[in-house]
Amino acid sequence: MSTTPSTSKYPPVPYTVVGGKRIERKTSAPRLLSVVVLNRGGRFNRGDYFAQLQALEPDEIISIEPAGAPYDVEALSNRHGNLRFLLLHSDSNRGQQVNIGVQEAHGRFVLVLWNDMDVASLPEKVLERIRDEGTLCAVPVMKNDRSEVVPSIQAPAFYHKLLRVVAVSPAKDNMPTLFPFDYTGIYNRERYLLTGGYDGDLSRSYWQKMDFGFRVHMWGESIRSNQLFRVSCTSPPPPEDITPNADYRVFYLRNLSVRYSGDHGVLPFSRFLPFHFRVGAGLLHSYRLFREVESWVETNRYRFVQDARSVTDLWEVQES
Repeated sequence: MSTTPSTSKYPPVPYTVVGGKRIERKTSAPRLLSVVVLNRGGRFNRGDYFAQLQALEPDEIISIEPAGAPYDVEALSNRHGNLRFLLLHSDSNRGQQVNIGVQEAHGRFVLVLWNDMDVASLPEKVLERIRDEGTLCAVPVMKNDRSEVVPSIQAPAFYHKLLRVVAVSPAKDNMPTLFPFDYTGIYNRERYLLTGGYDGDLSRSYWQKMDFGFRVHMWGESIRSNQLFRVSCTSPPPPEDITPNADYRVFYLRNLSVRYSGDHGVLPFSRFLPFHFRVGAGLLHSYRLFREVESWVETNRYRFVQDARSVTDLWEVQES
C-alpha cells in the first residue's frame, strides 16, 4: 500500500492516495483504460462492485472518496492491485472530482461513472472509435432501474433568442450531445485536459456541464453517443438545480456572449450592457466580471472555431 498526499490543479482540492500497485496485464496490447468511480449515497458489497469492474480489464480503477471515507479502502486496495482510492480532505463538487480523477489516471482513455451504475457493454471497438475519430468523449446508452432508456442526449437550440437544451433518447449511433449526461462517459484524457476540464469554480453541476459543453464544441471538439457502450443505473440521478445564479453569469459571458470573428473568438464590449441588464447584478460587479472573462477570451481567442450560435445552428446538420 502507498499513501501519497497530492493536490489537484483546478482548483486545489487536497487528497490522499491509498493503494495503487499496478499489475501486469494478460495481453500484449493493453487497452490503456482507466476507470474513475464517483461515489454518492451508499452501496453494499463494494468488493463485488470493484470485481465487476475488473471484468472490463482496465489498467487501473480509481475511486474518488468524499470526505469521511469508508473503513474498507485499505482492505479493498490490498485485494485489487490496480485499485486506488483518492481520499478527499474537504468537500468538493462533481466537476472537481472528475478533474481529479482524470488527472490521476494513467490510461489514454478514462471511463467516468458513478458507483450506482453498472457497465452492461463496453467492447474494444468503442475505444478504437474514440481513438480513430478523435472524439473528446463517448457517452453510453443508459437504462434506468426499470430498464427504460434514459433521454441522455442534450440538444441545444435557440428559441426567440432564448437558449433551450432538450433531452432526447439516443435513437441511433453516433448522435452528438452537448455534454455527458451525469458526467458519465469515456473521455480521451489528453484532449480533456487540454480543454481545462470542468470549471470547479462553478458550484452547480448543471452550469459546469453547460459551460464545458459549449466551450469544447466552440473549440472544435465532439461528444457523441455509442450504441455499443451501455450502462445500467440502479438508482435515479439526483435532481439538478438549473435556475440562473452566479454560475450562470460566468456561463453566459464565456459562452453565449462570445462572437467568432474570422479566425478567433472575441467578447465585444457591446455585449456588456445586454449582459448587465440580463443577469441583474450590480453595475460594478458586472463590469469586473466582464473584464475578467474578456481577458480569458483574449487568452484563448485562437482556440475558438465557432461561437454558440453556430454550435446550435449546426446541431441538426450534425444529427442528420
